[in-house]
Amino acid sequence: MTDDTTYRDKGRAVILAALMVLSVVAMSTAFVGGAAAAENASFENEDGSSTGFYEGETVTITDLNDGDSYEIRYADDFDSDGDAEGDRFEDEFTASGSEYELDTDGYETGYYYLDGPNNGDTSDEERSFELRTMDFRTLEFDEDEVDDDETVDLEINTNRDPYDLNVSADGLDEDDLEDIFGSQNGGDAENDFGIEKNDEDEEVLTLTGVSDAEDHVANFTDIDTGEYEFNFESTDTSAESDASINVTEGEDGTLSFADEAIETRTNTAEIPVEMENTDEAYLRVGTMDDASYDVFLHVEDDDDNEDSTGVVNVEMDTVAAADDTDGVKNAFSTADGDDDVTLVAVDTEGEGTELEAGDYPLALSTDIDTDLVDDGPEVANIQDTEDYTDSFEDGEESTSYLTLENRQPLDEDATTVHTAPKGELSDVTDSLDDDETIADVVSEENISDADTIADGDGMLVSVETDSLHAYFEDEDGNTHSTFGDISEFQNKNTVSLNITGEESGPNADPPVWTTNDAEADDDGDADYIGDEVEIVGANQSEGVVLLNIQEDDISGIETDESYDVDFTVDYEWDYASEQADEDEENEVASDSFEFEVPEFELDDSNEELPASADATVTGETNLAPHTEVSDRLRSAGNFTQSETGYVTEDGTYSIQHDLSEYSAGIDYELEAEAGDKSDDLEGTTIEGDELQSFDYDVSTAPKAPEEGDDVTGTVDVENPNDVESSEDVVFTFDGDEVYNDTVELEGAASDTIVDGETLLENASAGDYEWTLTADGDEVDSGTLTVEEPEKKGDDSGTDDSGTDDSTGSDDSGTDDSTGSDDSGTDDSTGSDDGGDDSTPGFGVGLALVALLGAAMLALRRQN
Repeated sequence: MTDDTTYRDKGRAVILAALMVLSVVAMSTAFVGGAAAAENASFENEDGSSTGFYEGETVTITDLNDGDSYEIRYADDFDSDGDAEGDRFEDEFTASGSEYELDTDGYETGYYYLDGPNNGDTSDEERSFELRTMDFRTLEFDEDEVDDDETVDLEINTNRDPYDLNVSADGLDEDDLEDIFGSQNGGDAENDFGIEKNDEDEEVLTLTGVSDAEDHVANFTDIDTGEYEFNFESTDTSAESDASINVTEGEDGTLSFADEAIETRTNTAEIPVEMENTDEAYLRVGTMDDASYDVFLHVEDDDDNEDSTGVVNVEMDTVAAADDTDGVKNAFSTADGDDDVTLVAVDTEGEGTELEAGDYPLALSTDIDTDLVDDGPEVANIQDTEDYTDSFEDGEESTSYLTLENRQPLDEDATTVHTAPKGELSDVTDSLDDDETIADVVSEENISDADTIADGDGMLVSVETDSLHAYFEDEDGNTHSTFGDISEFQNKNTVSLNITGEESGPNADPPVWTTNDAEADDDGDADYIGDEVEIVGANQSEGVVLLNIQEDDISGIETDESYDVDFTVDYEWDYASEQADEDEENEVASDSFEFEVPEFELDDSNEELPASADATVTGETNLAPHTEVSDRLRSAGNFTQSETGYVTEDGTYSIQHDLSEYSAGIDYELEAEAGDKSDDLEGTTIEGDELQSFDYDVSTAPKAPEEGDDVTGTVDVENPNDVESSEDVVFTFDGDEVYNDTVELEGAASDTIVDGETLLENASAGDYEWTLTADGDEVDSGTLTVEEPEKKGDDSGTDDSGTDDSTGSDDSGTDDSTGSDDSGTDDSTGSDDGGDDSTPGFGVGLALVALLGAAMLALRRQN
């Protein structure tokens, strides 16, 4: 062979190069005709969404070229440039028009992209869609079993929202399914999905627009008993799931009244409805024949009372219950907010009048005429339609009476004036929000009875009354904010809170402030303060109303004056007590107070404070009890101290300082303040009594421990001084710190600072040292001795069995006839023969080397 290139070879090269160029040109030319064929394609599902596709859905591919062929390719993933990785052929089609419907039934989940005549500059990823599996995360009934007169919650949770489902179950047709899942199925709530009957299959119902929820309602009322397995199947994917439930024959529920219902007019009456083996009932209050009042209510217990008994306490506002239809709607509620009561029907013949004292028939029934409830939440007017009551009476199970009694007159001393630090009133409101009673608040939250109130302090009034409480709550059951919010109390001759000043002269009426707007307008000398009297709380069970008078917003109330506060019920009011009506005298409960200029001063005794740990600053004030007082005690170059105290019920305050580190004769400046009031003085320290050290008592248990015992220790401490004091205490046992802390005790107080602490577990015999120090000085120490257990005597077998010559110790260990000598030291043993008569240890190594050398020599000769 030679390296010479012939003309033939050169020719072949030229021809091949030309063919390559032509092929490239031809490919470019071929794609020009299919421009925008694949690069502009887009994907949509049946809902027109292009954001998510589920396995089994039909995917519509748009913007295709009519007649062109395309491939659907699967990709494991896409790289950073958008190129498919691990791709494979999945499907192909030829476009007939600009759209193609791709059926993904049978496709795996993952990424798919379109490959066509002209992909342009688009990447595989830009021409792709992801196919996911619709997954039923949860599809189950809330209960495994349901009675044939009950509803049950159905929870559906998927990775898709919303969606349509076909539901079916053996033994149920589409009418049964509609009764179970229909939006108006009589359940606890309306289902948020629609329903459509299936034209092709009468045993399938389609639920449309289903969203994930835990409380879809399934109503099995009048469904045949038996075990049912429901199949839920996605209408556009292959996803499906099953849920089973057993429908059983429900036990007949029983209804009764748990207790008698007796209440005062103007209060909220409580009607206890007891339900056994059912969680709903119809309650009738009154009859037109017996009470000229007739109301029907639907009552539902939030608890499942199957095989049990539950009670729903229906609350009835005895004032609003006599109002018009809208008022009656708000008159009934339940004590437990989770239970429910709904007004079904009311006879409006007597609306707008008061409910008189007397007995109102009560009845419970399991049924009511469906004409009353078919219209949903609208209240039916049953005036002159007695036929509607027939079905109720047919299902009637229990009767009783609601007894309404007239109000009793107010006691003359039922009103009490209180005061409190101004900044503490928010704490009062917070306490009531936490369901604390008013009595607890008054006793615990810095509220005090008051004959005098300092300008700037809180002014409160409590009224003890066993009636009127329905007025103090709004239609939602919340306390009204102010007296001005109670519309009834703005009318003339009703209820009012009044403040009356002293007479200013023989021919002048005293100033008056009132919460009754009509009274204020009628009397030119009375000022309206309904918006300035806040209703802090009203508690019917304890019979107390607490009011806060916002004195800062009331003009005309002056210091150094006396005022009467009265709570008045007008005798002409419809709800006035019978006694007031007969006597034609108002019910008046009153109290009085002096309105004073705030006073605050330090006692003169503060000019000499003892140089001791209990140097006490004292003073007097007319500010409200529990007002915080702070001071500043300063001596240049010696000390600066600030402490706090509180005003007591007798108008004094005291603040303790520790001056025990200083001597007598030190000059100081003292300033004390409470709010914007203050006082100051100068003084000098004097000799003071030193505080005594705490008394300590250290004990152990048991007192005389023996080896093996568990030992505990206790340390008690007592303060022998009359004032609060503290000491830093360390208790050490056997070198270990058992306690190390500061002990603070009030005067004459005691405490146990180490209470049965384990000092030793399974104690060993010996001595254990302990020490107790206070403020670095040893105040007590000792030694705890753990004794060995007492020995029981010499005949216990110690000598005969362990040391005598006849014991096995001598004979079995040293005699020549024993197995020990023969097998361990005699020359005939394996140990002696194998060690003394054989080749020394290094002989084995030499033998191995020799064998190895012989083997190598034999190999060499063989080669």
